[in-house]
Amino acid sequence: MDMLPAVSPEIAMAVRDTGSADLMVAIPAYNSEQTLGVVMERVAEGLATFFSDRSSVLFVCEGGSLDETKNVALMTDIGLTVGKMVGTYRGEAGKGNALRAVFQVARDLGVTACALIDADIRSITPDWVNNLLSPVVDEGFDLVTPFYKRYKYDGTITNLIVYPLISALYGKKLRQPIGGDFGLSARFIETLARQDVWSRYVAQFGIDAWMTISAIVNDMRICQASLGAKIHGAKDPAFTLGPMYMHVLSTVFSSMSHFADFWTGVRVVEDVEVRGTAVPWEPEPIPISITRLVEEFNLGMAHFSVLYRELLSEDSFRRLRQIAESEVCTPEGYCDFHMPPDLWARIVYDLAVVYNCWTGNTHKLVDMSSPLYFGMVASIANRTQDLEHEQVEQVIDDVLRAFVNEKVYLEQRWSEKGAGRICTM
Repeated sequence: MDMLPAVSPEIAMAVRDTGSADLMVAIPAYNSEQTLGVVMERVAEGLATFFSDRSSVLFVCEGGSLDETKNVALMTDIGLTVGKMVGTYRGEAGKGNALRAVFQVARDLGVTACALIDADIRSITPDWVNNLLSPVVDEGFDLVTPFYKRYKYDGTITNLIVYPLISALYGKKLRQPIGGDFGLSARFIETLARQDVWSRYVAQFGIDAWMTISAIVNDMRICQASLGAKIHGAKDPAFTLGPMYMHVLSTVFSSMSHFADFWTGVRVVEDVEVRGTAVPWEPEPIPISITRLVEEFNLGMAHFSVLYRELLSEDSFRRLRQIAESEVCTPEGYCDFHMPPDLWARIVYDLAVVYNCWTGNTHKLVDMSSPLYFGMVASIANRTQDLEHEQVEQVIDDVLRAFVNEKVYLEQRWSEKGAGRICTM
C-alpha cells in the first residue's frame, strides 16, 4: 500500500480490516473529549438516514490528544449500520497532518466521496452529512464548502482576510473557504494526495485554505452547502488570535507565487451556488473587546512604525498614521476607530507582495502585521455593533468589493516588487 508518512501502522491496520467503503466521513480530532461523542453520533445518524444503500465508514483521525479524546472515539456507540475506524496519525498534531492521513485512507478504501467535519461543532445535525455529500454523490461536484450563519464576531480572519482575498484573487465567491467542514470527490482527493506541498503551515491550520485554492486552480466543480448556524468553541478575537492567523495568511500568501499566472488573469468574481436546506438555528453571541483591539493596534503602530513605513505604500502608511493619531477611546470603553475597507485591502495586498519577496523571517513578518488586523477588527466591530446578521453580511461584502476594486493596485505592486521572483527591497 502506497502510504503517506501520516498513516500510522494503527490506521493501516484499520484500513485492512475495513477493506472498502463507498462513503467516508472523517473527523480530525485533538483534545476534543467534550464534543466528539455527539459529533460522531450525528454523523452516524446522517449516514444511516440518507445513505443507507451505500457502505460507509466514520473515521476519527486523532492527533495524540492529551485528554480522553481517543477513548471517547473508541467507546462512542454509533450502531452497526456505519463502520468505525479510530487511529492516531503520525507526525506533529495539526489538522493538515490529519487530513494527509485521511486522503490516503480515502484512496485505499476506494471511497467515491468523503466529508470532513470538525470535532468541536455543537450545532451539527444529521442533515450536515447529507448536505456535504449529496452534491458529490448525486451531482458530480468535487468540493463542497460550508455556508454557515455565524455570529458577527466569529470568524474575523475569514471575514476580513480569507473570504475577500481568495474571492478577489481566484474569482469564486466562497463565503467560508476555511470553514473546516467539506465534501470532497475521489477525483479531488487524488489531486490533493499527489501534491507535495506539506509545509509547516499547510500541515496545520493552513490546510483548508490550501484545499479551497487547489480546487479552484485545478478546475474542480465547486458548490456551497447550507449548514445553518455554526456553534463551536469561538472566543473573543481580541484575546485569541492564536496560530491560525500565522498559518492561514502564510498559506494564502505563499500560494500567490505558485498560482500567479492564474490569479493575475482573473477579472470577475463569480457567485457559487448554495445547495441544501438547514435547521434555522441562531449562532451564540461572542464577546468582543474593542478597546483591547485598539490598544493592540496602537502598540503595533508604536513598535513597528519603521517597518510599516517600509512595507506599505506611502499613501497607505500616511492614512494609517492619521487613524492612529485621531482615534479616541472614552473612559466608558467606546473607541471612535474606523479603518476604510479600501485602505485595509491595500494593506493586505502590500503584505502579500512583500511576503513573496521577503528575504528575512516571514514568520516574524506575518506576526508583526497582526496589530493592523486588530485595528480592522475593531473598525468592523464598531460598524456592526447594532446590526443584525443580514446587515453585517452587507458590511463584509463591502470589504470584498474593496479587495476586488483594489486588485489593480495589487497587480501593480506585484510587478514593481518582482514578488516571487526577485526582491527589490
